[in-house]
Amino acid sequence: MEAKHFKGNSLTLNLFGLPLWAWLAGLAIHAFGTMTNSFHVNFVGSILLLFVVGFFFGKVGDSLPIWKDYLGGGSLLTSLGASFLVSQGIITESAATGVRTLFDTSGMLAFFIAVIVTSSILSINKKFLAKAIGGFIPLVLVGTLCAFILAIIGGLIVGVPYKEVIINYALPIMGGGNGAGAIPMSQIWGQVTHKDPKIWYSSAIAILTIGNVFAILIGALLNGVGKKMPKWTGNGELMKVQATQKTARVKKVNIVSIEDAAIGIFTALAFYGLGNLIGTEILPKIGPFSIHPYAYMIILLIIVNWLDIIPEGAKAAVKKVNDFILGKLLYVFLAGVGITYTDFNELVQALTLQTIVISLFTVIGSVIGCWFFAKVVNFYEVEAAIAGGLCHVNRGGTGTLEVLSASNRLNLMSYAQLATRLGGAFILMCASFIFEMLAR
Repeated sequence: MEAKHFKGNSLTLNLFGLPLWAWLAGLAIHAFGTMTNSFHVNFVGSILLLFVVGFFFGKVGDSLPIWKDYLGGGSLLTSLGASFLVSQGIITESAATGVRTLFDTSGMLAFFIAVIVTSSILSINKKFLAKAIGGFIPLVLVGTLCAFILAIIGGLIVGVPYKEVIINYALPIMGGGNGAGAIPMSQIWGQVTHKDPKIWYSSAIAILTIGNVFAILIGALLNGVGKKMPKWTGNGELMKVQATQKTARVKKVNIVSIEDAAIGIFTALAFYGLGNLIGTEILPKIGPFSIHPYAYMIILLIIVNWLDIIPEGAKAAVKKVNDFILGKLLYVFLAGVGITYTDFNELVQALTLQTIVISLFTVIGSVIGCWFFAKVVNFYEVEAAIAGGLCHVNRGGTGTLEVLSASNRLNLMSYAQLATRLGGAFILMCASFIFEMLAR
């Protein structure tokens, strides 16, 4: 989301189109409402809080020199800033609980991801679908192998044995996040070692968080690299041929109305619901392997796009909704991610030399592997490293959102979800064998 520059006196300042005086009024309303207990913890109160926090940190992060281009910009500052406010009690526990309910229970984050995934897949020209997916999965596997190798090298530098590096660092970082990765992985570890799974999980979640921060920072750096070296980036397009075709079609414009936007929301929610129906009730497992509902959603969208079932008008409608969310509401959602999923104190406590070095090497390894393999499958290096590499070494769905936001590549969400979900499932499968061999 592009930041608008401050202009004029204080009365004309704005935060992403919102006048400064209006933002201050919102801040005052929420603050006094909280102090007097007249502003109830509900959907309205939580959304207002997210607007106030998200717009502030987003504006500051997108305005700071160096930070805005190479250190995550407003995306990272919003997530960390919101988490910091919770840790200091500036955002009260009751207010934070309201936001967590909104994201965890009410599915606000799921709605956001559903729209982005639907739009990103339906925007892929069906001529390139098979080549894109066929090249992307090997890309993720190569990135995974390189991440393991660099993690071991990082461990050697700081004196950590390779077994400990693989079990306690590389696996949790590449496991696909918390709910679908670290938690089930801890159960596998407990079964193999006959110890309390919490022993492994308590360190794994902290290491996973550190790796996620590095993924965000490197994503922002890659965005800067793309600006300096245009030949390495498709500006959000993974395939080089697809980016060329997109340029050729740029003159074709679809006029989308408010009614069409409603159809776009319906389309995204329908596929999200169908993916969840199959992933939780009809076919949650194939053999011993659990399949995440997002994976089913992506597969279904690929099929209907390949068969050209969805009308062009509906595709344009989904894109319109997607553009609105990413253009005006991105930092609102990221503030919720920071409040709900980031423990600032836990993050600070995990900052040891060993954790920093090994986590950084793991993330860099994934990027290097994807960067060089991108040449083999005719992908742009920057997009391949972000979607196939960084989105496999973050903390799952929320980490993917943060990485793509910091790198300004949110239209890669469909590929990123494949890297996160299918890559995470692959690591989870490997974990059972690795624990058997190394953890006993």
